[in-house]
Order: sequence, then structure tokens, then C-alpha cells
Amino acid sequence: MRIFDCDAAFGRGTTPLPGELETADALIAEMDHCGIEQALVWHRDARERGFAQGNARMAELKDHPRLHRSCTMMPYTSREGFTDEELFEYIQMEDIRAVRAFPLTHCYLLDAISCGDLLALLTAYRVPLFVSLTEFHDQWQGVYNLMRNFPHLTLVLTQTGCWGQDRYFRPLVRGFPRFFLSTNRFETAGQLKSFVNDLGFERLLFGSGLPFNNPGGYIMMVERADIPDEAKRAIAFDNLAYLLGEVAW
Repeated sequence: MRIFDCDAAFGRGTTPLPGELETADALIAEMDHCGIEQALVWHRDARERGFAQGNARMAELKDHPRLHRSCTMMPYTSREGFTDEELFEYIQMEDIRAVRAFPLTHCYLLDAISCGDLLALLTAYRVPLFVSLTEFHDQWQGVYNLMRNFPHLTLVLTQTGCWGQDRYFRPLVRGFPRFFLSTNRFETAGQLKSFVNDLGFERLLFGSGLPFNNPGGYIMMVERADIPDEAKRAIAFDNLAYLLGEVAW
């Protein structure tokens, strides 16, 4: 089974982990060990030290075609970093096809007031935005508010929690055609099969959460799920490849 991981990070964090993946080579070695072919990657500096530092570290991935870069966004309200237009010029020039946000850590609200123009650009260009549930100030209420205000935004929600959160995210899947979920922290027995049977497989992307999570359990979950092989291939690889390929520059 080919695997394209939507949620992997590298770099030395401010809080050491048991298995630090300090370099791109270390990340690739771990991917090889786990059987992961490609990954959409961010640098831990982007969340833990400074978004600009993390974005600059993406240059280290240019010689690693298996590692696809993502850019960390920041609203321009306090005159930090790029303006919205400059950010899009940068990601177009660098052919970066995904953006990440850490609003709780970086002390802003991911909403129309703080980020409206930037979210509108992401929507117009179909650039996927990856955000962990833990980064929304109001958790699920924040996710609902964001999708209500930007119903065509391509949002990929990661790290939804180890207990079943279906009552929260299934209405979003039904109501918003550009709302997607990463499989990291899908850990309830039968959850993947139930989701695919009820809602299809097009809205799920394989995510490991490396280096914070061990990928083995999530890989086994997809490989052994009682779902069609077509669904396994889509979740493990094809859905993410399609999302990145449809960015409309």
C-alpha cells in the first residue's frame, strides 16, 4: 500500500521527544522504517519558535522530492511577515501547495475578522489549510464557525482526539464539500469502517502526526480495515495527491 502522509514534522523542538527527527534525512529514515512513501511536511520551528523561522527551514527540503513543503500562515494584523498578497506570491513562486495554521499557539483567531482576506485567497486558489483541532480556541465551535463563514474553504482537520468525535465532524462532512479529516487519532474500534460505509472515503487523508505519534497503528488501521481496496488506496495516498494537484495557480 502506497502511503502519502499529510501530517509529518521534523526539527528539534523546544520540548524534546523520545525520538527526535532533527533533519530531513532523519525523517526520511523513519518513513522508510514505517513504509511511508511521501509526506507533506512542516518544521517544528514554525509552531514552537517562530512561523518565519519554520518557513525558512522549508528550504532544506528542496533536494528531497519525497517531502512536500507546507507554509505556515500568520495574519498581517500586527505587521509580521508577509502581507496576504506577498504570501501567495511566495508560495506560488516556490510551488508550495499547502498552508498550516497554529492560531492558539500563535495567539490569533482563525476567523473572518483576523484572517478574512487570507482565508478568501486560500478558498479562491483551492489551497488546502491544515489545522489541528487543538489549535482552535473554541475547539469544535471554532471549526463550525470557520466553515460557516468560509463554506468553500479546503480545510483539513488533524488530531481530532483519540475518542470518537463523529457527532462533531460528520455534520461538517455532510454540509461542506471541502472539509477533510486526517486519520491521525482515529483510534476508536470500527470508526474507519463506519465512516466509509456512511460517508464514503473521499474526505479522509492518511496522517501520522510524526514525530508526536507512532505511525504504525494508523497504517495498520487502514491496511486491516474492513473497507474496499479502492478506499484504502484513496485514504492512504490518492486523496492527498488529488488535493495538492488541484491547487489553482
